[in-house]
Amino acid sequence: MKILAIDIGAGTQDILLYDSGKKLENCIKLVLPSPSPLLANEVARLGGRSREIFIAGHTVGGGVLSHTIKTLARDHQVTMTPAAAYTLRNNLDDVVANGIELRAETAGAQSVSIYLDELDLSPLQRLLASVGENHHDVLAAAVAVQDHGAYQSGQSNRKTRLSHMKSRLEENPDPLALSYLYGEVPDIFPRMVSAAERLHEQLPGRQILVMDTAPAAIAGCLTDKRVRKRANGKLLLVNAGNGHTLACALDEGKIIALLEHHTRELESASFADYLEAFCSGKARDEDPYMASGHGLFYLEKPSGIENLDLIAITGPNRDILEGSGLDFYYPAPGGDMMMTGPMGLVEAVRYRSSAR
Repeated sequence: MKILAIDIGAGTQDILLYDSGKKLENCIKLVLPSPSPLLANEVARLGGRSREIFIAGHTVGGGVLSHTIKTLARDHQVTMTPAAAYTLRNNLDDVVANGIELRAETAGAQSVSIYLDELDLSPLQRLLASVGENHHDVLAAAVAVQDHGAYQSGQSNRKTRLSHMKSRLEENPDPLALSYLYGEVPDIFPRMVSAAERLHEQLPGRQILVMDTAPAAIAGCLTDKRVRKRANGKLLLVNAGNGHTLACALDEGKIIALLEHHTRELESASFADYLEAFCSGKARDEDPYMASGHGLFYLEKPSGIENLDLIAITGPNRDILEGSGLDFYYPAPGGDMMMTGPMGLVEAVRYRSSAR
């Protein structure tokens, strides 16, 4: 069985063509720049050529792209389609408040246009063909993207995704339950909806799955041999991404507590201390420490950091706990940390296939 897994983060997009007939180490793997900064560079170039910019296309990762567009809107006429505008914020009133006009029509002849798309598979398909791989052999495709979720004006956008993670885990606390098949993605997650639709358009007839990047990395940690051996025990799994850091306490393979913060706000010693409070059930969503983060919740009370069988940390900022005094492990599925997210997606595809 071949599964195409694409994990799109803020810094890189990590791609795995998983083949169950091969050792993981022999499967095709790619680590490429994330589409967001590449699109941001193109938007900046367009801004130097024209005072009027029309942006259409799909909902994609924001980050530096969002910042670039909002900066141009200060002294340029920037118009976007609603789908493209969700790249900036998941509330279109907030987009308009940044001086950006929304319209569904195509750009006028005088406008310079750019089409946003972070999941155009044609270059990848050509590359795979050049090494003897046929994309028609892929039976399933999965993508991980981060989506805060749509929110109402006056609400906290950082809380929206956490509330949906909690409600889904209350139904099923398995990390792999934080995945959606094509057609299942709630409309409040416009980037996930867009990603699933793009894969479905280009790979019709295949099983399509979408997942948030952070839970995908947590699921991928569990495919590491050392972590897997302790999977029925008490674990603390941390994904330190470029934008966000997610920590999950697991007991017998089930998530019992979850915390998410902005990576840039974290410092080794204080984060380690807060993780200790989190693993003892003493941390609270309303704590001052969480004020600039996304939040936390408990499904069960953890038994304390001293009772953990393993602390594992992954992600591009996995050195965040260096010097903290905590004893932790760096997972590397198949010997490659960068494949943690894609391997989480592969496991999610297997899980959802068996559940159907």
